[in-house]
Amino acid sequence: MGKIISFANQKGGVGKTTSTYNVGVMLAKRGYKTLIIDFDSQASLTISANLEPFEQELSIVSVMKKGGAKAEGCIYPLQENLHIITSRLELAMLELEMIGRSMREMILSRAIEPIKDNYDFILIDCPPQLSILTINALACSDNVIIPVKTDYLSYRGLELIQETIREVQSEINPNLIESGVIATLFEMRLKDDNDILNALKESYNVIAVVKKLAIARKGIYDGLSVSDLSPENDIAKEYSKVCDYIISLKAGQ
Repeated sequence: MGKIISFANQKGGVGKTTSTYNVGVMLAKRGYKTLIIDFDSQASLTISANLEPFEQELSIVSVMKKGGAKAEGCIYPLQENLHIITSRLELAMLELEMIGRSMREMILSRAIEPIKDNYDFILIDCPPQLSILTINALACSDNVIIPVKTDYLSYRGLELIQETIREVQSEINPNLIESGVIATLFEMRLKDDNDILNALKESYNVIAVVKKLAIARKGIYDGLSVSDLSPENDIAKEYSKVCDYIISLKAGQ
């Protein structure tokens, strides 16, 4: 059975897309059949995979709209063992239409149910707000991982996403597990970053600490992950830890 994992945080710029893409690539390289889903209207994951959002005829919008396409027909191969369902700008407008539908929190769950066992892992890159889309992602997920930038505002914002997770656990998906955080954009020379990292480690399961390095952005224009560019880089090593952790979650199913 495929394990579905959401990368979620209501704040933007905390490394959700970078984490989703790099972990997806690494899992695929390790031989796990992996699907990454771009669930953000900004289509950052799609662009990171070197695809142009408007050049893909079928996307997550096609899947989520009323009477939409089957998810299986909206999947694009990226490399061996790695597939994607892309996004596009219309997803933001679709949110308004979703609000008026019955069982609106379960639209994504129903859509990917027929394909989830085709994959070892399905990773969902959630939008940077607590919206009906985020609820849909959490409603169909087994686990949620929270990328958190090591600054004070991001640390304080953890309470909001955790409150949403608790509500989903209580009302929609009691099997959802909050699995931990990825500390992102960490700058070792800054005292504030070190203080926040220590606070995160005291209160949360910190899976990995991803430094703020230029290489994380370098490959975006060519659809390259950090492990493609430099497998021995510090960021690649940290995302490898995330892969190890995710694989251990599946082993413990």
